[in-house]
Amino acid sequence: MAKAKPRQTDTIVIILGSVLAVVLIAIVAGWIHMSYIARPVAAFSFASFGPVVVRNSEFSIRATIAVQTRNKDAGWVAKHKKELDFALQLALGNADAQRVRTPESVTYVQEMLRDAANKALNTTNIQEVLLTDFIVQRQ
Repeated sequence: MAKAKPRQTDTIVIILGSVLAVVLIAIVAGWIHMSYIARPVAAFSFASFGPVVVRNSEFSIRATIAVQTRNKDAGWVAKHKKELDFALQLALGNADAQRVRTPESVTYVQEMLRDAANKALNTTNIQEVLLTDFIVQRQ
């Protein structure tokens, strides 16, 4: 029995179908890639510290702290986390007892912690210090 030869049109249809599938896959892959590139990237990175409890003769403070840096400085924060933790605790312990009891105490403590941590580590990498939990108690 003689084998049936595939027709020329069947081969052309298969080639055209394959080319169309490759083009369609390339379009979908390009669209996914462009939507991935177009997604917004946060300009900031955050590192958490705490809860930190500091006591001195006048008050006791319990705080949970988040340090904000640029994305490019996130590795620096991870490398210096212990030093930052120590600097933040030291600054909290040295806070002005009168100012931590005022309505502006959160702003005062955030700015004081930012400045003290930047000074202690001789840097400007710390952009902001945020308090996510802040309790002050008189001694």
